[in-house]
Amino acid sequence: MNNLISRLINTALSAVDPYNAIQNHLQLNGDNLVIGDRIINLADKDIRCIAVGKGSVPMARSINTIFGDKISQGLVITKYDHLDDTKFPANWECMESAHPVPDERSLAAGDRIWQLLADCTEQTLVLACISGGASALVVAPRNWSVLIELLTNPLTTEVSQSTQQLIQSTLSSQSIDLATINPDGKISLTALQAISTALLGSGLSIEKINAVRSRIDRLKGGGLVERVGKGKVIGLILSDVISDPIVSIASGLTNHPNADNILVGNNFQSCQAVAKLASELGYSPQIITTELDGEAQIRGAEIAREIVTKPAKTVLIYGGETTVNLPDNCTGKGGRNQELGLAAAIELAKHHIPAWVITLATDGTDGPTDAAGVTVNETTIDRSLALGLDPQSALDRHDAYPFFQKLGNLHLIGATGTNVADISIAIRP
Repeated sequence: MNNLISRLINTALSAVDPYNAIQNHLQLNGDNLVIGDRIINLADKDIRCIAVGKGSVPMARSINTIFGDKISQGLVITKYDHLDDTKFPANWECMESAHPVPDERSLAAGDRIWQLLADCTEQTLVLACISGGASALVVAPRNWSVLIELLTNPLTTEVSQSTQQLIQSTLSSQSIDLATINPDGKISLTALQAISTALLGSGLSIEKINAVRSRIDRLKGGGLVERVGKGKVIGLILSDVISDPIVSIASGLTNHPNADNILVGNNFQSCQAVAKLASELGYSPQIITTELDGEAQIRGAEIAREIVTKPAKTVLIYGGETTVNLPDNCTGKGGRNQELGLAAAIELAKHHIPAWVITLATDGTDGPTDAAGVTVNETTIDRSLALGLDPQSALDRHDAYPFFQKLGNLHLIGATGTNVADISIAIRP
């Protein structure tokens, strides 16, 4: 079974390899760039590449392979410890910054993009390689007046009254008084960090979180495209958001009518590859959804209940991204995939039917941990009890990481270089 699980995980990740994703969508034929049925003449073009996100390094490498010295300037921005030993030509610059909460380097990255695009002309062509994580890795805050307006505007589907209240409460906790602050000054990093932390722990979907981010950032919400002005932007998008909405991926960096956005990889491709391999290995696979969302604990129990009703040699595949609603001052360590796995393990233990659930954050890091997810089966809880662990307490405290660390069930695969949200695989052997 361990060999099967490893093969399924590797297949899920290989299917959305960012380097290959770019290669599969772009072709250079002399001075012509071919993208599907479109042809763009590159003669006299000033071609620049901006690659941002957890998949930015392999995406940028792919661009460099295709275009070589046709690229006048390149900029790669990724998460800490994701650059490895990758080498780029001298006209490329590489930066690392923080995720999921921005830091000083995120501000520097935002400034660097703003500077790189300052002198764009009609001859400028920007290849924007966008992957998950970019919302935190790059920040270019607007003025306080924009945030004040966001908190006093009529409510929308994305920014509800509860979201407004959460942000206001968060700012108050940082002793930030919007009534006395200079509205023409830039939103502070302290405020951005506090807002980001609060939103991420609120149980809100990434679409609603990024709706806030896109409104208070100069580059997000299409701001990157506006900065290019009369130049051309081609967005090459590796999606980590359910249903692949350009408005939400990386908080809509290239969400603008003047950009050509091309989806080069997504969660569905990864799920399809898992299903294909499972079928080849004699299992009956079914992609249940690529839009799994909601509370991780609830979804974990549901997946466990569903797989135990299936006949032997069944594989169920779930793509998407769940959420975890954290209480104030939570000290637990874990992530949505670990929490989903723990809830699944508790449910599987009730049925005494052989079944496995594998959870995977495709970027290799689930929440603020170094684990991508976990593997559980119907014996996991019995093994934990034998070690003196309390699974329900761990779940209630959102403390799944140390629980699975003691069991040896964590997927410690390191940064994968890709990011298409999460995949859970349920197996009835």
